[in-house]
Amino acid sequence: MKQKHPILKLLCPFLALLLLLQTPISVSAKTFPKSWPQAPEISNETGILMEAATGQVLFDKGMDEVRYPASTTKVMTALLILENIEDLSEVITFTDVITPDLEPGNSTIDAKVGEQLTVEQCLYAIMLASANEVCTQMAVRVAGSVSNFTAMMNERAAELGCENTHFVNANGLPDPNHYTTAHDLAKILAAAVANEDFCKISGASAYTIPPTNMTASARNLSNTNALIAEGDSHYEGVLAGKTGHTEAARNTLVTAARRDNMTLICVVMRSEGKDRFTDTTALFDYGFNNFHMEPVYWMDEENPAGYAVLPKDVSPGSLAIKEEDSPDLRTRTYSYQGSEILKVYASLPMEVKTRTTSDMSLVKTGVSEIQIGSPIIFPVMMVILAVLVVILIVVIVKAVLDSKRPKKKKKRKLN
Repeated sequence: MKQKHPILKLLCPFLALLLLLQTPISVSAKTFPKSWPQAPEISNETGILMEAATGQVLFDKGMDEVRYPASTTKVMTALLILENIEDLSEVITFTDVITPDLEPGNSTIDAKVGEQLTVEQCLYAIMLASANEVCTQMAVRVAGSVSNFTAMMNERAAELGCENTHFVNANGLPDPNHYTTAHDLAKILAAAVANEDFCKISGASAYTIPPTNMTASARNLSNTNALIAEGDSHYEGVLAGKTGHTEAARNTLVTAARRDNMTLICVVMRSEGKDRFTDTTALFDYGFNNFHMEPVYWMDEENPAGYAVLPKDVSPGSLAIKEEDSPDLRTRTYSYQGSEILKVYASLPMEVKTRTTSDMSLVKTGVSEIQIGSPIIFPVMMVILAVLVVILIVVIVKAVLDSKRPKKKKKRKLN
């Protein structure tokens, strides 16, 4: 076995220490920080609390586990209707495509073939009365057929970043190939609540469809989401939501609420009784009582680069920063106690500016800046690196000088 050169023996410990000081510690993106506020226990099998604008997850219980969505499917149905029909006063005439959905046990408004409703009335029937036949008729109006509409649903879900969702109908009736997750439903509802008409319709506690060409009496619809309906369970700041129930899915619920500048999305899946309402209320209280959303500035001191949802006693100045460059893009990642909070991007090259930070120091905007928890660590690391560099130079110089000195040759002794 070859022996290591004496110089390498000296250099190896220093090089190993240098490598240790420069190697980042990877932390799972789904790991919450150690000082994250204690979340409540929920009875639902899976659930999520997510901030709508940022997509930041504040609570996770099996949020990526696949479940049946039941009628929470109708959030996507309503979203696609609103995105594809501009005139909500357009009249829809029901056809025999609705007949299978009128069978006993289905959730309906008992629409009749030939009956006429406006698009707006259909949307209230979908979101408040959970009318399956109305979903089917509107799917045909938007896409020409239910299969075409479900293709649109799946395409839109992919656009929203849904990774474990597949739709085969517009109303949520059980099917092995019709599934989603709490996380994906949260993404869908976050997109839907950005639409004012969706919030107005889904957030209504009640609505009356007047008599039609085939129905003499009015239809009085009531919202089945207890957090939206008037009553003891009504939640302050609630925006919209949708209930769901089938034997396969059990009880499901998606709800959005807004207080101050923060919109929270709560999804709970597969529970019994009123647990979906009490769990959602507990998670909303947890979110609004323990977190705040703050702007994070980078290239522009007037316009934030993004927003971070943090515990109420934590400011954006407490976030650690890591920057990575590609040929034409700089990525800046903000993290809190090892958990990623926000990621923003800037094109290269960047104009270098300065701005005053929270500790009244000037930093160059566009220059890599990493904040470390303790102010002592960084200077100590610099001293250690400086000492190592000096030692390294001395070792190299000594090795070079030794190599240039003439070596004495031993005389061979003759016998």
